[in-house]
Amino acid sequence: MDYQALYRKYRPQRFDEVVGQDHVTRTLAREVVDEKVAHAYLFAGPRGTGKTTTARLLAKSLNCPKRFPDGEPCNDCVSCSSVAEGNSLDVIELDAASHNKVEDVREIRANVGTVAVAGGSRKVYILDEAHMLSRAAGNALLKTLEEPPEHVVFVLATTEPYKLLDTIRSRAQRFDFLPVPSEVLIDHLRGIASREGFDASADGLASVATHAKGSVRDAMSLLEQVAALGGGSVAADTVARALGLADRDAFSRLATAIAQQDAPGALTLVSELAARGGDLRRFVAEAMGFFRGVFLAQYAPNLEEIADEPVDVIEEWRRQAQVLSAAEVLRAVDQLSEALLHLRQGREERLVTELTLIRLTRPETAVDAEALAVRLERLEQQSSAPAATPTLEPPQQPAASEPVVRTKARVSDSSEPAAAPAGKQEEAKGHPQSAGRTPQPAPEPAAATPQQQATPPPQEPTSLDLATYESAWPAIAARMRDLAGVSKHALLLEAAPVSVEGTTVVFQLPDHLPFHLERLKTDTALHELLTQASAQFTGVNIVPEFAAKTAEVEAAAPPPEPPRAPDKSDLEDDEEGAIDPTELVVDMLDGEVVE
Repeated sequence: MDYQALYRKYRPQRFDEVVGQDHVTRTLAREVVDEKVAHAYLFAGPRGTGKTTTARLLAKSLNCPKRFPDGEPCNDCVSCSSVAEGNSLDVIELDAASHNKVEDVREIRANVGTVAVAGGSRKVYILDEAHMLSRAAGNALLKTLEEPPEHVVFVLATTEPYKLLDTIRSRAQRFDFLPVPSEVLIDHLRGIASREGFDASADGLASVATHAKGSVRDAMSLLEQVAALGGGSVAADTVARALGLADRDAFSRLATAIAQQDAPGALTLVSELAARGGDLRRFVAEAMGFFRGVFLAQYAPNLEEIADEPVDVIEEWRRQAQVLSAAEVLRAVDQLSEALLHLRQGREERLVTELTLIRLTRPETAVDAEALAVRLERLEQQSSAPAATPTLEPPQQPAASEPVVRTKARVSDSSEPAAAPAGKQEEAKGHPQSAGRTPQPAPEPAAATPQQQATPPPQEPTSLDLATYESAWPAIAARMRDLAGVSKHALLLEAAPVSVEGTTVVFQLPDHLPFHLERLKTDTALHELLTQASAQFTGVNIVPEFAAKTAEVEAAAPPPEPPRAPDKSDLEDDEEGAIDPTELVVDMLDGEVVE
């Protein structure tokens, strides 16, 4: 054969060459050495993790006459060579996707009884994609799987073990193949690149391992593709070009745009990706994974134990976790997941991506509660940021010979003015009451201390009007759902602010809800939470009061008596006012009487 794909060329030929599945290979080798091999095995795990390869190694080790003491096959005998070349008569590989009928299972049952070719060897049936067996075929295989001949071993490999019948799973010894960790996969790829003569950078290998998602076969296929594209060079930008991916710093730029509310920067990023022919659907999916990592960095100190990512990626997550708030990160994950659903439905990729980034960078364009929470959190951060305090020079003390002259900033209504303008003094001379009044000199205020001369801090508002509170009430009610819970929030939905007196806000409930009214009146904890929520949106610590709607009962006159039926005598026609029906018909129809 002139050329083989890398994953076929470097297929493991020994148990210790299987990457990242030591818990499986060591157990199987020990069972072979101790001659305690089960009659049926179930290999379950993601694609490309070595399920079929391990099944072949098990068959090779069972039939190898020169097997090593540790259970490894010799790879020199005829049996090992035939298994490696795929032409061994004692190893039968079947694809359950094409052998999923009862007739196919009957053929397997008929062939099971035949003796192995080599004396004393085992006949190994490898049934790949076993979850594709129909229910009838699975039931037909049960008896043979439970009690096969002594020289027969079944190995069922599947990526979806939950689709198998419970009766099949209970009859087989199960081994779970795990996704290969990134660090282990990078070391494996580095060794293959060195053998093939590739110029592979650390970033390039890390990018290949990240996008392989724990699959060795996918990683080796991607390594081969990138090396062909880069002319033997494996770099991160080459991986991005091969897969149509965004650069690694694109997600950092997106996080910065969200933190700074930079909508033009986010749209520029989408434009650059589209111009390079990038896959926007994949960009949205990977951006969601990036913000998931930022979320984990905010709440998980042991991030290295949770996420299987390179060290530089984890450090970038932690750096962005210091910039973005938790509400912004969660909202980014929600918006991106919703956009991904629209993209999978075949919507316009660029339009959906741009609209999503606009909602993320400009929360005021969205009307959902999460956007309102993000805006409020930003306002709180801006208000709590320490403002620049101007340097105050110490007040100069007046000389002893100079008189101290001070001006009052505000004069109460009850005090007399110290001096009046000239025009006002002349007007006062014209009034007899003011003319007889002896002017009193204004008392000189006491000298203020330096502490009193400093400008007093601004006071928070202590009152509000009804219109202001009514406009903030929907947001306050939504906030109370998070603070007080669903049940108490349901009680508040029946109340409505009707009047404001100072800091006291009166809420009214319909008079047919006495239970709600009593609960709201007596729940002091709810009052405190309502005060806290109102202060967040209005800046005023209110005092809530609850009352029932009182309908004004007007003293109306007694209802009129129903009309009485007329007497028979009232219905008799009066001879003077009687109407001749004949004349009435003639008049209405404009006719004449013909005798």
